[in-house]
Amino acid sequence: MLCEHWARYVEQASGPIPSRAWAAVEAVLSCRTARRGGHLHHCAECRRYHDVYHSCNHRACPRCGAREQAEWTRRQEARLLPVPYYLLTVTVPAELHGVFLRYPQELYALFFGAVAESVKEICSRSKHLGGDPGFIAILHTWTRRMFFHPHIHILIPAVALSQGGCQLRHPRNEEYLIPEKALAYAVREGLQSSLKANYADIFAQIEAAAWEKDWVAQCKSAGRGRTALRYLAAYVRKSAFSQERLEGHDKDGRLIMRYRDSADNTLKHEALSGVELIRRWLLHVLPKGLVRVRHYGWLSPAAHKAFLRVRFLLGLGPYRIPPALQSEPPRCPFCNGLLAQTARIAPQRGPPLCQAILRAAA
Repeated sequence: MLCEHWARYVEQASGPIPSRAWAAVEAVLSCRTARRGGHLHHCAECRRYHDVYHSCNHRACPRCGAREQAEWTRRQEARLLPVPYYLLTVTVPAELHGVFLRYPQELYALFFGAVAESVKEICSRSKHLGGDPGFIAILHTWTRRMFFHPHIHILIPAVALSQGGCQLRHPRNEEYLIPEKALAYAVREGLQSSLKANYADIFAQIEAAAWEKDWVAQCKSAGRGRTALRYLAAYVRKSAFSQERLEGHDKDGRLIMRYRDSADNTLKHEALSGVELIRRWLLHVLPKGLVRVRHYGWLSPAAHKAFLRVRFLLGLGPYRIPPALQSEPPRCPFCNGLLAQTARIAPQRGPPLCQAILRAAA
């Protein structure tokens, strides 16, 4: 699909295509091809040879990331505590979508900061948790139809560490953690203040209506956290698009994409041109180095001793880091025999594949 429609997308682009988009396209085009090199494997059973090429491991690639996602999920599940969990969600209003697309490096960092400080401040109030919380924040930028919709999910256990670090604080009502309106207001004010102080030129490009309207925040019970954690894990290494969602073409040659409508939870289909599908996919390519998953409070890597103290105060035993997942040995696709690596395949050199497609179409 990308090879077929990339030249037309570049031709119809209304402005410069960001370098991160070019890098994502190049990675996906070369993923698991001779361009990236690999290894030659031999099957002792049927005596066939197989070329096994390397993956691109780009986080926008629809085919990569399954192993990393499973590994992350196992590590986080091992850190779950026997307390109620909540799933918070804070959404950016439509008036800010344009600046988030133009300045992702700056805006996403400020958004994370505003959300984290707001959650910490509200949880520290005596009428809520009255202590220091620990939580995981995950950036998510797409809807089920791949529209741009930046928001942050927060998975937070309903327990806090007292200021002295010797006691745990629990909510007065386990069915209620923090007020949604207060969270939305605090994030809005925090992001506005940070923008004014650090990026006055970007702040000047934002409509005043963005700061006058009520923002949206949700706070829902997540049981013991395992189901919510597995739901969030899909966004750790998941692309906005997967090839399995395509179900052929309509009579006009447009691609048919399957999605689940959140309004009625039913499967629906949408016909899209190849150019439009690429456009929606590239909306969610993050800048290099931007961390999508962040840990705060006593769940951050730098506060491991505080995390162990929380476990001790909950009466839990020693914490052991789960061992890494073991890779399955490669097997022959014809006879299922074990494959043995016999040689290395060097990566191919040459001009970028995305540029080669443009030259071929010219």
